[in-house]
Amino acid sequence: MKIRAVLLALLVSAGFYVMVQTIKETTFQPTEWLYADQDGTPYSSISFRQPGIHEQPSVTWKVDQVDEVNRLLHFLQAYEFERVDPDTLQLFDDQPLFTIDLHDDSGNRMTILIEEGILIQNDQLYYEVVNGPLQVDWLMEFIISNKP
Repeated sequence: MKIRAVLLALLVSAGFYVMVQTIKETTFQPTEWLYADQDGTPYSSISFRQPGIHEQPSVTWKVDQVDEVNRLLHFLQAYEFERVDPDTLQLFDDQPLFTIDLHDDSGNRMTILIEEGILIQNDQLYYEVVNGPLQVDWLMEFIISNKP
């Protein structure tokens, strides 16, 4: 009888641990670690890529102003993201996407696919907006204000 009670207690505690871990993983905010430094964001520049229209080449430009990087990150912090398996996403079809890339000095990159509401961290980790869609009006104003 005591062995059953111990096994039951272990089973319940293991189930609780798995539940807590699952909750932590599914509500992970990829932007939480962006402000881990007290000195500011690790990102130093933003690259914009506007897809070409009617077989014209895409237009790309870069902004190195940290204030603009922080403004974009502040906007992203209003959203919750859920990690998704990239194999389940059907993103890369024939349509070119408008993208914003954040770069840091060590070569790390976070890509924002505006039309899809997806963040891609270092081409490996994919996150989808949970409480979206993204405010496209704000993003378009941000892009236009940073266009050369």
